[in-house]
Amino acid sequence: MKIKVIINPKLEDDVVLECREMTPQIEKLIKNLETQSIHASHRGKDISINLNDICFFETEDDAVYAHTARDSFRTHYRLYELESSLPSSFMRASKSTIVNLNQIDSIERNITSSRSVQFYGSHKITYVSRMYFQQIKKRLKEESI
Repeated sequence: MKIKVIINPKLEDDVVLECREMTPQIEKLIKNLETQSIHASHRGKDISINLNDICFFETEDDAVYAHTARDSFRTHYRLYELESSLPSSFMRASKSTIVNLNQIDSIERNITSSRSVQFYGSHKITYVSRMYFQQIKKRLKEESI
């Protein structure tokens, strides 16, 4: 795939992708271009959060919260909606959680079958179920190469 960027200060920002056919690689590129922030509520205000700042999404009492290193924000989405629209750096970790692979500092084995996930610069912890652990482990290895 060739990528060409032509900068012209006289034009408005516009991105055009020309391709022979739609491939998974191009679909991933489009998804990453389109989804760079998410809208949420915090203390009665609607705000926009950069996806790179989000450690994980979690359902709690019929609402989905986006957790950053220091705070949490109520989103206006369902978990399945987020899962289908987030960039590939986000993966399902359990029935109620989606994690940002780029924010994972470590994964520790628990006495139970789940594993606890710690994030860079955060005291927050979430869990990966047995069902999703191998997929996450594989993706973390792929991204570290």
